[in-house]
Amino acid sequence: MLPRPSGFASFPLVLGAALLTSSLAAISPATAAAQLIAERITAENFASHRVGGPDSDAGIGDWFLSNGTLCAAISDPGHESAIVPRGGVLIDLGHCGASDDQWAVLQPMLNLSQKQVVPVSEIEAGGAPGQVWLRTRAVFDGVELRTTYAVDDATPTALSIAIRARRIEDGDRLFAIGSILLHPSGQTSAFSLLRSDPERSIGFAYPSSDRNSLSSLLNALVSSDLTVLVGGDEMPPISYGVERISTTLTEDGKPAPLASFSVSGSHFTFVNTLTRPPWFGEADGTPGPLQLMQLPFMDVAPETLLTSEMRIWLGRRADVASITDQLFADSPRVEGRVDDPEARIHIDMASGAPFTQIRPDSDGRFAARLPAGAYRARALAPAEREATVEFEVAAGRPLQELPPLSLGPPGWIDLPSDFIGRLSFLAEDGSGAARFGDRLLGFRIGDEDVPGGLEAPFVNLAASPIDPRRVPVGPGRYRVVAVRGPEYAASETTIEVHRGEGTPLELAPLRRVAETAGWISADLHVHSGESFDSSLPLPRQVVAFAASGAEILVATEHDRIFDPRPAIRETGLADQLVGMTGVEVTSSYEGGDSPHATGHLNAFPMTPVPGAYRAGAPDLEGRRLRDALSDIHALDPAPFVQMNHPRPKLEEGEGDTYFSHLGVAGEPFDPTLTLDQMPNAVLIEKSPVHGGRDLDYHGVELMNAESMIRYRRTRADWLSLLLQGERIVATANSDSHRLGRIVGLPRTYVEVADDALAAFDPDLFMKSLRAGRAYGTTGPIITARLDAAAIGEVHSGRMATLHVTVDAAPWVPVAEWRAFVGGELVHRAPIEAGGRAELPLFFEKDSFVTVEVEGPAEGIYRDALPDFTPFAFTNPIFVDVDGNGRYDAPGLPERLPVTIRDPDRPD
Repeated sequence: MLPRPSGFASFPLVLGAALLTSSLAAISPATAAAQLIAERITAENFASHRVGGPDSDAGIGDWFLSNGTLCAAISDPGHESAIVPRGGVLIDLGHCGASDDQWAVLQPMLNLSQKQVVPVSEIEAGGAPGQVWLRTRAVFDGVELRTTYAVDDATPTALSIAIRARRIEDGDRLFAIGSILLHPSGQTSAFSLLRSDPERSIGFAYPSSDRNSLSSLLNALVSSDLTVLVGGDEMPPISYGVERISTTLTEDGKPAPLASFSVSGSHFTFVNTLTRPPWFGEADGTPGPLQLMQLPFMDVAPETLLTSEMRIWLGRRADVASITDQLFADSPRVEGRVDDPEARIHIDMASGAPFTQIRPDSDGRFAARLPAGAYRARALAPAEREATVEFEVAAGRPLQELPPLSLGPPGWIDLPSDFIGRLSFLAEDGSGAARFGDRLLGFRIGDEDVPGGLEAPFVNLAASPIDPRRVPVGPGRYRVVAVRGPEYAASETTIEVHRGEGTPLELAPLRRVAETAGWISADLHVHSGESFDSSLPLPRQVVAFAASGAEILVATEHDRIFDPRPAIRETGLADQLVGMTGVEVTSSYEGGDSPHATGHLNAFPMTPVPGAYRAGAPDLEGRRLRDALSDIHALDPAPFVQMNHPRPKLEEGEGDTYFSHLGVAGEPFDPTLTLDQMPNAVLIEKSPVHGGRDLDYHGVELMNAESMIRYRRTRADWLSLLLQGERIVATANSDSHRLGRIVGLPRTYVEVADDALAAFDPDLFMKSLRAGRAYGTTGPIITARLDAAAIGEVHSGRMATLHVTVDAAPWVPVAEWRAFVGGELVHRAPIEAGGRAELPLFFEKDSFVTVEVEGPAEGIYRDALPDFTPFAFTNPIFVDVDGNGRYDAPGLPERLPVTIRDPDRPD
């Protein structure tokens, strides 16, 4: 039984016959009961009040709002949101019954700072004839903010939002009040339009910005009164149009317009309003440098009222025009046809300023509402085809037909129907790999393109019913490289493609050539469109996983417990892989009990809680790591907890890399210092409540995707902790969020008694993983033992011989193996695939042995896996010198290994 969340409800409101008040008597009871609803979600109404879709989060205790066309959910104040510890915000939005919710969150934000959380304390429901609403109340720094979310019968596809801010007591200055829209990693693509002056619109191309830098945000201000978020391809179709209507300041009874602006990055859009009119320039214009100099002097003054109004429109297609057509409903209708329905139509003004974008119907027909003026229609299609037509829209012509847009046919490659593997098509003219799944929107931040979930330089096949049958490519000769993960052979062939013709691709099945008897391959960190930062349909990720030859898929969607097994059955691949339900518990908030953010954790296996907010995912925002870990450990059964990507790559900032700042100290973990020295000592501080520590997790993601510098940095931390007695299991995972990020590699091999999928036992798998009987790899296959002791086990005695065997598919280069004792490199030697090596070792005290294997990235490996390095590492074999039956950690040596004191240095 879920506890009733905190907060108050003045009254739950379902506008039906039984609940109508006298003021609502004019509404037809039957119509109102079916459509207008504003009330709290309960166990009894959860099934009917769930918005539904890949980003649907609301559960029992949250709030539901609907007019029968549009369904929305506001989270309970006690539920954390995607980026802060507090709720009371818009978390779900979609068409009723369509299960198309791709909305992440609309999060109030003060002074352009994520740290200044609007503390919603109250939610009430209400209504009037033809309208219902939910209203939240918050008080921050003496300013009361009331936000009303309303739906009505008159505009069934629009959610109205009104914010009223007034000072009720003294407090710090508030110079900006606004909201942040999340659309992380291109989950939805943002299009910016300035309807009042469309010549200044920027469409999908934004200046670069950093939401953690105020100066960067201010330099990226955009004049925009409409932001359209276009939903992902092959997802339930939807778009969102965030329309700014007005912002005014009422002082002495006189309303005055206020300046508002937006800033977009690849993960977010800020919509903000200054709290005072500027001293210079237009009161309602986008603020410039002179206006921004006034920020320190702005505030919500006593006896003033700040009012901001917006609407969020819903569109039935994943394009911009499904929104702009509603806003320009009285404008002439322009119709046309393109000869490829997979094309995307961009409508620009004659000056080149973007105005809207259209997804054609299945027959190639398209239409849009456009104000009078001169335009250009650009059709973009797969295989780099483009067609353009210029046209005029006259005010007196309600309907206008465009000349046909002819792209001409591409070439096609007809794919084999029974092949399993990943195919790369490398143009022999040197132009690189053919790319597939491009959204053709041109969404970019600065010089960086933001790809959609389906864009990739390869094609995945798994002999699944949802495999593509053909793919379009430009004419030319291609070298086709086919791989199926490190246990299988690769193949390559050459084909020639002609425009307008289909070229059959014939491939023999890829043979299994590297044996892994007694080991099963797993990717413990996999995402799909069920995460708030992905638009990749889970069935497509499942096919990609099978094409990579991996076996155990652990679904770790951000802050949502989601079972991947139905999607595996849907793809017909239950005989090729096994799904396990997990969650990535996510933190980005810097404040509360963790003023420097807590990072990301995977927990698995997990069991979804029916009806619960985010299916019962644990909270992490603003919490100290040890407190979240205590909650997770208390689950039955207790899941395995893995610290994800605790160190950054060279080009990254700190972000979600926990060991770069720690959650309490604000300083990086220093592997050269002992755990009783600061800042490291915060990790072993025990909670006075439950006795847990920040270090009480089971595993660490030593290898995340392809980055070797991230591996070496995390390895330094891991070795330091092992030397000090913290036995943490090292893993290797893809962290894949889209098709362009290879899933199933790197991977973790876990020792099992029977590696047949039909015999998979999740309990035995987890027991072996917890014991550290695992190694990570991007290709090479390792076996290692210290006399009779295998990986994860304990050898007793001062002397032993290390036995190493290395295997690899012929296309995976292997050149060298390395042995480490207590993190110190003690031996390196050449080795080839199929090679064996022995190394006598003598130990003066308890220690541990690890092995690494590496090869050069060349040939087919480089072509199939760009940016990857053929590499593998083992978990430790522990050494018990004194025969007491356990590993007694020796502590950090006086002279630290190079692996710890200089982690950026390649071995």
